[in-house]
Order: sequence, then C-alpha cells, then structure tokens
Amino acid sequence: MSRARVQREGSLAHHIAQSADRRDLAAAQAELERDQRALRRTSERLLGAPPVDGRGALGRAAGRAFWRLRLPPLVTTSAQLCSVYPFVAGPGLGVDGPLIGQEVYSRTGFVFSMRELYRAGLLSAPNMVVTGEIGSAKSSLLKSIAFRGIPFGTRFFVVDVKGEYDALAEGAGIRPVRVGPGAGVVMNPLAGIRRQPGQTEPEWLQIQRARRLLLLEGLLEIQLGGALSEAERSLIEYALDAVTHSDDGTSAERLATPTLSLVLGAMGDPRVWAHRLAGVNYDVDQFAVDSRRVRLALERLITGVLGGIFDAPTAATLTVDFEQPGAILDLRAVRTSDQMTAMAMTCAQSWLEAELTRPDAPPRVCLYDEFALVTRHLGLIRRMREQMKLARALGTENILAFHRFSDLAASGSADSEQVRIARGLIEDTGVRVSYRQAPGSLDAAREFLGTTDTETGLLLHLRRGVGLWKVGLRSYVVKHQLSSVEQAMVDTDSRMRDNPENEPRELTDSEYEARESAAVGQVR
Repeated sequence: MSRARVQREGSLAHHIAQSADRRDLAAAQAELERDQRALRRTSERLLGAPPVDGRGALGRAAGRAFWRLRLPPLVTTSAQLCSVYPFVAGPGLGVDGPLIGQEVYSRTGFVFSMRELYRAGLLSAPNMVVTGEIGSAKSSLLKSIAFRGIPFGTRFFVVDVKGEYDALAEGAGIRPVRVGPGAGVVMNPLAGIRRQPGQTEPEWLQIQRARRLLLLEGLLEIQLGGALSEAERSLIEYALDAVTHSDDGTSAERLATPTLSLVLGAMGDPRVWAHRLAGVNYDVDQFAVDSRRVRLALERLITGVLGGIFDAPTAATLTVDFEQPGAILDLRAVRTSDQMTAMAMTCAQSWLEAELTRPDAPPRVCLYDEFALVTRHLGLIRRMREQMKLARALGTENILAFHRFSDLAASGSADSEQVRIARGLIEDTGVRVSYRQAPGSLDAAREFLGTTDTETGLLLHLRRGVGLWKVGLRSYVVKHQLSSVEQAMVDTDSRMRDNPENEPRELTDSEYEARESAAVGQVR
C-alpha cells in the first residue's frame, strides 16, 4: 500500500506545484473568456440588428439607405401628405354619437351625430340627404339612425307610405298609427306651430300664415293639375285670413285654428272677404267666377280620397306622446296614386311638424322618405324649402331620402323652379350620403352632390351597405354595419325569399279590428 507524500511548505517541490496550478487556472480562464466572446458574437449575429456600414447604424444615422435616392423633394400640403405617409389615419368626425359602421380606408369606427356636429360648428344646418338605388341598403341606414338614436335621447318621427317601418316600430316598442279611411285617426294639417322662445309675435304670425298658405296652394295645384291664377291665390289668402280672424284686429292669443272645411266655407261666403277687393277695384261677382275652380278643387279634396282623414276639428285629440321613442304614421291605406300619396304625405308631415314645435319636445329627427314624390309638385317643394329653413329655429333634424338623382332631374326641365329648389335643398344639407347609383344617374349625382371625378366613379361600384359620406367639406367611404337585432328590422325583401307554404295566414275581420283599435291611441 503506497503512502501519500506530504510536501513541506516552502520547499522547492511546493513552489513548483503552486506555479503549475496557477498556469492551469490562467489557461482555464483564458479559454472561458474565448468561449464567452464567441458566444456573444454568435448571439449578436443571430439575434442582433442587421449589419450596416458607415452610412447607417443604430445611432444617429439610423434608417438611412446605402445608396442615396436621386429624387426631387416633395412639396405638398399636410392634408395630402398624410395619405402617402404610412401609419397615419384620419381622426374621424371627432364627435360623440351612435356607431354607424367602419370607415373603409382607415378601418376605424365611424361615429355620427348630426346634432353634435352642429354644436361643434362642423355643420351649418342640421339637415341630411340619403340616396341610393333599390337594394343598396338606403332604408337600412335610415332605420339604424332612428333606432340607434333612442339611447342618446333622440326621438324619431316618420311618415311611412310603403309599410316598411313595422319592424322598426316593434323593435322600438311602439305601435304605428295607421291613417286611412275608417281608421278613426283624423288630423289637421293646418294646425299652428308653437311660438319659440325669443321669437317676436309678428315673426311668429308671419311664419304661421306662410306655412298654411304654401300648404293650401300646393295641395290645390296638385288637385287642379297646374298653377293657380292670381284670383285663386287671393281667394285662398282671403279665406284663410277670414277663418283665423287675422285681418280684423283679433289679438294673437285669440286667433282661431283653421281647418280645410272652414277654409272652404269661407271661400263660398263673399261677405267675409269682399272688403279685401275694395282696394283693387275688382268686382265681387267677377272675382267669384274667376276663382270658382279652386273652390271646387278644395271641395273634391275634402270629400274625395282624403276625406275624413285630414279635416280634424279645431279641438282635435290626436297629439304626439314624447314619452315614446318615436312615432310612425302609416299611410299605406291611402297610396292610390303618386299624386294622392304626395298630398297625403304632405298633410301628415305638416301636422307632425306642427306637433314637434312644442316647447317640451326632446331632440328629434324627422325622416322624409320618398322625397322624390314631393319634388314633382312645385307647391309642395316650396313648402318643404320653408320647413328646412326652420330646422335650426325649431331644433329639428331632417333627413331627406330618395332613390336616384335622376328622379330629381326628371321633376322638371333643367332650369325649372322645381329642379332649382331641389338642388338648393341638397346644397343646404350639411351631410350627404350616397349609396350605389346606376350609370344613368352619375351625371345627375355629380350635379347635385358636387362630387369629384374619383367620387363619381366610385358611386357606380359601391357594394351593398357601403356609401359615400360627404360631411361638410370632407368625404368618407363608410360600410354600414348591422346588429343582430337590426338584421330582421331592415329586411324589406323577405317576402321574396319566404316559402309560400310557411306564409302566415290572413287575419280575420275581428283580429284586424282588434289590431287597428290598439294602434289608435299610440299617438293620442
């Protein structure tokens, strides 16, 4: 068995052993440092920044290209530069409101509120126009604006002439009021508007009188199929003043509310207006002969298709309940022709507009669907122009809707008063939304909307639910998005896809009367 040799400290052998250990340790440390340096080089090569030369690195020269680009400097505005600089999106409208959908190019949410835009000074008038050919989802936008505004406290009011708003009424929890012969709903289109705070008495009376005269003249021009003569216009004015007692010194608080029947009665009684002819040296008998045509037209209007619907007594009980999310007046029962539809729609809208001027009225939006029917008649579009001018004073948002711009261009010759008024109404709107347009309507769309060549060409290829929005001076392409609740609400062609075997049965007379009686009173 061998024994371990113990070295004496300080001996030569001990010094030699220590020197060998130090050399081994130094060699091991050097090898470790070499391995660590190799590991750092490998990590930097695989995980670090890409290699660059002296022209660029991670420091002050970062981002520079190796070869200098020989391009002229770009001189442009900041509005144009944001379109070529990457990762820059528009700020949107910058106001709160319901979500409409997604802006196509920036992929950001598109939030819209006409009232908030007006408060922010981005709109000069709270009026809007929506147009699009059949099947482009124009009606879907109207219903979504009405439905999504309810949580924001905005009530909606619409005159429905096609019966397309039943699902919206069900979703909002209201019953549409069906207007028609025998429905039991009678309203007065000559009802007066309320006096607004800060409005002088002469100004209020003048607006009141102008609204009634424009309505009467428009209805009678449609009934007669042409323009009224000066004698006929004067008779309408004399009879209206006689009914309201505005020409005999009666105070404004005691002025009577006219109806169509009262105006007709005053027309046939020369005693109440004969004194108005004294200053113009016009024989009463001759005047009665010259204006006989308008008396017969008003009599046919009252006793004809619209009889018993728009001739409510002065103390009518039909009023708007502002506690409800909105009101829908259903006129499908009186849609016999375009002329009768336009007259019925105008009478209902006139009554509704008068109700909405109440001082306690909340924020509200009025939807004027089938606007193209009104533009065909000069008297009615004149009345519409005056109503749009009162939007700011009455605190009402108005939305005009129709299918094609060519419909407006076809309402008269290119230089006719009807086309000029229609163009002026669209120009005065702060928001213009256009969905897909047919090729034959592009020129009219450019004329009425003022679109650029690029925007005009885009109108031809927009997909369903995608529209060109012109808000003030800015343009957006917005894809309207629907919730699951709204999908069934805006489906207007379900009857074309339904299986006839699953079609609901026809209501019995008792069931129909029960539903009819339940509808009467929602607007009471």
